[in-house]
Amino acid sequence: MEATIAAKPVIKVAALCGSLRKASFNRGLIRSAIKISKEAINGMEIEYVDVEPLPMLNTDLEIDGTYPPAVEAFRRKILEADSILFASPEYNYSVTVGNPLNPFQHVDQYYILDAKDKGYANNHEDFENVPPLKNAIDWASRAPNVWADKPAAIISAGGGFGGGRSQYHLRQIGVFLDLHFINKPEFFLNAFQPPAKFDADGTLIDEEAKEKIKQLLLSLQSFTRRLQRK
Repeated sequence: MEATIAAKPVIKVAALCGSLRKASFNRGLIRSAIKISKEAINGMEIEYVDVEPLPMLNTDLEIDGTYPPAVEAFRRKILEADSILFASPEYNYSVTVGNPLNPFQHVDQYYILDAKDKGYANNHEDFENVPPLKNAIDWASRAPNVWADKPAAIISAGGGFGGGRSQYHLRQIGVFLDLHFINKPEFFLNAFQPPAKFDADGTLIDEEAKEKIKQLLLSLQSFTRRLQRK
């Protein structure tokens, strides 16, 4: 009689992107990750969780221990996820924060144009609409912190270092939040280095990059299962 082998539970991943622009390279990475998980990875489901509806962090909006409906819905998505996938653009050497009054504050427009041509460190492709990734992180960290003990991974695309500096800042933030990032593989993609990495719609077309994303997802899946056994 054959022994019954219990199926491994499906790992549910909440995917967040630090850009709201439709053709954003970093949103393209998330779309690619979702497609890869459906076609090539058994036991993983990735859901894109939109941060756009969230208001800017304001503790005056917390009433009697509750949060605005959009915040409550977002926090619930994070709480229910087994692990987190961040796509983090790099703005001025860090993660995206967002400022509704002056989204271009401290940005040199000439430098952005130069970066667009030469692929410098700033991730110019999302400057049209500065999104609040840090704002989303902060809302979910309000008591009780729903990030705590979640495994996580980061992907990013941009000029120069491919968003690497934002990843290192995000890892620092994760220390306080008790997020557990996988160490390897890391994924940074220089979006402007030939051959073309994305099409006009921001869809990833580079096969080597897709394979690297697959390996990162497999590592996240394995790490998540390892932590769940403890």
